[in-house]
Amino acid sequence: MQELMFLGLFVLALAIGWFLGRREAIKVGFMLKPNGSAVDRQYFIGLNYLLNEQPDEAIETFIRALEVNPETVETHIAIGKLFCQRGDVERAIKVHQNLLARPNLTAPQADRVQLELARDYLAVGMHQRAERLLEELAGSISLLRADALVDLVTVYEQQHEWQRAIEIGRRLIREQPQFGVTLAHYHCEMAVAALQQRDVNQARSWLQAALKIDDGSVRAMILLAELEEKAGNLKALPSLLQRIAINSPEFVPEVLALARRCADNGALNLTSYLDQALAQPGQPPVKTLLARAQQMCGERGREAAEMFMLQRLEVQPSVAGVLGLLELRDDGQAQSEVLAPLQLLEVLQRKRPQYRCEHCGFAGHSLYWQCPSCQGWSTVKPLKGHELV
Repeated sequence: MQELMFLGLFVLALAIGWFLGRREAIKVGFMLKPNGSAVDRQYFIGLNYLLNEQPDEAIETFIRALEVNPETVETHIAIGKLFCQRGDVERAIKVHQNLLARPNLTAPQADRVQLELARDYLAVGMHQRAERLLEELAGSISLLRADALVDLVTVYEQQHEWQRAIEIGRRLIREQPQFGVTLAHYHCEMAVAALQQRDVNQARSWLQAALKIDDGSVRAMILLAELEEKAGNLKALPSLLQRIAINSPEFVPEVLALARRCADNGALNLTSYLDQALAQPGQPPVKTLLARAQQMCGERGREAAEMFMLQRLEVQPSVAGVLGLLELRDDGQAQSEVLAPLQLLEVLQRKRPQYRCEHCGFAGHSLYWQCPSCQGWSTVKPLKGHELV
């Protein structure tokens, strides 16, 4: 079915291109014999190949029949893209190389062909050739400059050449300000590399630069908070933790252990911190609710903590919430009564994903800053509330 669809679209594109090419040729005095031209013969030979289920021969014949002129360039580009999508990248490269060698292309057409040829090279791993073409486009005044920068930064990202990706990203952000989210992650990657080399000052510099680019980068805030704790700079922790609670409350569970250590050292009021996170709009993470219930259990007793959780579960039911409520019952009699359902809920909870990509739907038990499926940055978020039911 996919092969038939490909051939159908291919023949349609060729037919349109053939018609436009024939019309242009007639205008300039070429092809004066409508019933006996070589183009007509090639076209019908191609149709005969299709009827005989010889698609490769048909495609080659159609390409030979289709004259290259300004009105058929887009058709040739489409043919090359179809080849690439079909997996026949070598043929796509030949089509686009042949086009690029034509002297009668307009500047925008030449830029478009150059971009497609670079993408062909990327598809077969010929990165150096692709980079040269993309760098040329990225340094020009072409309308495709931003597209070239996007492809170029993707190449360096895939190769984990973060320094070069940052250099290109700084140029791309002028064209696409929203790229700042991704650029901040590149700085975080450099910070992680610096930490592996035990260069704390350089890591701090990269993380601070990341926050200048994207002041809402929760990854940079978490890494910087962990760095400052290891460096013994406890005074810097509360402000970083509070920024997470206010700007990204769904990530508070990721820093709960750090917040508790900070509270134990007297640098943070944990109860106030959790209340601040719970006061933000939207449904809070169940782990944040459970942490607050545990605090309440020590401050006001178990009954108050259970009532707090019951009220929250009415609005925000979840397996994790029910499991936490049962664990609050810590006396021996209650434990024996709920042991079986408690164990069952624990099994169910372990099987459920804790994170999901908002872009492609990828789900898993670990937090990824870059989605393993769609490669999007900052698209994987913790699940919360009814999403865990």
